[in-house]
Amino acid sequence: MYAIRNCFKDERPALNRLDIVKTAFSGFVGGDQSGLKGRPQDLIGMITFARYADTVCPLTLSHGALMRFIENTNTVEPQSPEDGTSIGDGIALAAARLKTAEAALAEQLKDKEIDYEIKSKVIILLTDGEDTGIGKRHPMQATEMAKEWGIKIYTI
Repeated sequence: MYAIRNCFKDERPALNRLDIVKTAFSGFVGGDQSGLKGRPQDLIGMITFARYADTVCPLTLSHGALMRFIENTNTVEPQSPEDGTSIGDGIALAAARLKTAEAALAEQLKDKEIDYEIKSKVIILLTDGEDTGIGKRHPMQATEMAKEWGIKIYTI
């Protein structure tokens, strides 16, 4: 809450929940005027989910590109084919991306003399609703899978 409350200073623009999440995400990743330093050494990716979970941006250190993806993220219109909330599928896809990240990174860097270790794997789940039960995985099932793989989940 600190980051969201302080990122606007004296300005009080009329923002919807998605705008607030985008601002908080940008401050978390890139830093902001309220003292957040950002995460320049962290691999960060982005999964969006409604009826289906999609990898919008794979894990990357190129946070400038990641910011473009967050800027272009929008909500789904009600009654569209994408309408719904499949939190379990979003968690499962994010967990799968994190599980395979270390092996993929080792393969990419094997010929180079770069030593990059993933010290912790974290999912930050940003959601404004309840799971509507339309996905393949129940949120608790996906959470247990992530836990088995040593992935922490923080929900906002």
